[in-house]
Amino acid sequence: MTNTTKLAIISDIHANKYALDSFLQYNEEHFQAEKILNLGDFTSIGPHPKEVVQTIYTDKRFENIIGNNEMIVLGKRKNEWMREKMIHHEWIANHIGKYLLEKIENTPTSKTLEMNGKKILMLHSHFYDTPGRTIQDNLLIYQGKTLEEFFDDYPKDIDIVLVGHSHLQLYLTWKGKYIINPGSISITWKPITSFCLLEIDDTNLNVDFKNIPYDFSKLKEDYQQNNVVAKDFLIKYFYPFI
Repeated sequence: MTNTTKLAIISDIHANKYALDSFLQYNEEHFQAEKILNLGDFTSIGPHPKEVVQTIYTDKRFENIIGNNEMIVLGKRKNEWMREKMIHHEWIANHIGKYLLEKIENTPTSKTLEMNGKKILMLHSHFYDTPGRTIQDNLLIYQGKTLEEFFDDYPKDIDIVLVGHSHLQLYLTWKGKYIINPGSISITWKPITSFCLLEIDDTNLNVDFKNIPYDFSKLKEDYQQNNVVAKDFLIKYFYPFI
């Protein structure tokens, strides 16, 4: 009998509870993942940082890592960020409070899991202690690097690399290694939430990318009610459809 593990891969929730809820509802009705692998950048841009953080840390299915935006909220490596970004993230820190900040502080920037004989690496983009790389760097493949250089950015003993950050869905295989980017739960510049459903058995890997609509009707109102710092810019750039 084949042993199959069902995983949902998500990234870049960016403090949008409506997009996150849409994914959770879809998962409950159609897939029922055993684990939800969250690749970071869940606190910024949207109007619901507190609600999103509470959800991902109370739902036992979630395996979390932090991304560059959580590092800004924690005040790490401030010299790499413009002051304009810091102001919004200072609002986030005040809004979510000390208890949830400690939860984020205790969350790693990478995590390795083993499922059905496959070694899975969770990263937001790359290892943030890589010499010469900043936490603002995008994936190497989006910087004009070769496919081989891109794959060499990750450890050779890993079978599946999960990355986010670019907000673009991606599926690549090279020399027996898989790289998957599920896209962004909320920052798709349209009312669509993107994620990936992954089934692993003893011999096969089934990858299913999803792009589903979500109800954004209250999103603009929530920006106003929560008095989100830099809300006018964030709405104009990231949510032009509202």
